[in-house]
Amino acid sequence: MWKKQFAAVFLDMDGALLDSGNHAQQVWMQWAQQHGIDEALLGEQIHSQRVQEIVRRLAPHLDTLQEVNALEAALLQMTQRHQSQLQQGVSELLQALGETPWGVVTQSHRARAEAQLQQAGMQRPPLMVGAEQVSSGRPDPEPYLLAASFYGVDPRDCLVFESDEAGIKAAQAAGMTVIAITNRHQRHHLQRADVVISGWRSIILHPQRQGIVIEVVA
Repeated sequence: MWKKQFAAVFLDMDGALLDSGNHAQQVWMQWAQQHGIDEALLGEQIHSQRVQEIVRRLAPHLDTLQEVNALEAALLQMTQRHQSQLQQGVSELLQALGETPWGVVTQSHRARAEAQLQQAGMQRPPLMVGAEQVSSGRPDPEPYLLAASFYGVDPRDCLVFESDEAGIKAAQAAGMTVIAITNRHQRHHLQRADVVISGWRSIILHPQRQGIVIEVVA
């Protein structure tokens, strides 16, 4: 059993909170085909990195801003056509957080992230850090450091729920504790996390006067 107290909790969106299927992958594959880019180079980065970073890496010869705007528009349209689902146990988890400072940290732009959460039936979180709010995305710690600064808490007192390696690296580089959830990747891909769980049912939350105690039971 693992048990620890935290001042704030931050959650990755795609993979941890939501099951958004492979719809984003369709947009990226069409983009790659249009520009003669090997689709195999997309990999899992389309779920874990910001659009602008993927474009710069795979197509440095293109106008980054123009491509990002086009991709974000296409991804938003895809989001509006295909509803994401909350991962099993998420509703209970968010309810149990109570007054604990918490937020969503995502590599998606806020408009798309908010649309996905709304479609899944989740209310707007008290804090959301999106791709356009930081100068560097994961695995850089900036997104998580920004989240901690919003609440004025020490990053070392923060817990992050993540679902991929880049996010784990970002949170740990920020000095935060990480619980990885195996919704998208197998356990051996997430071993650098402090704790790895197979689902939200493995978590029990104990709100305190200040902060919250997180208990892992399985």
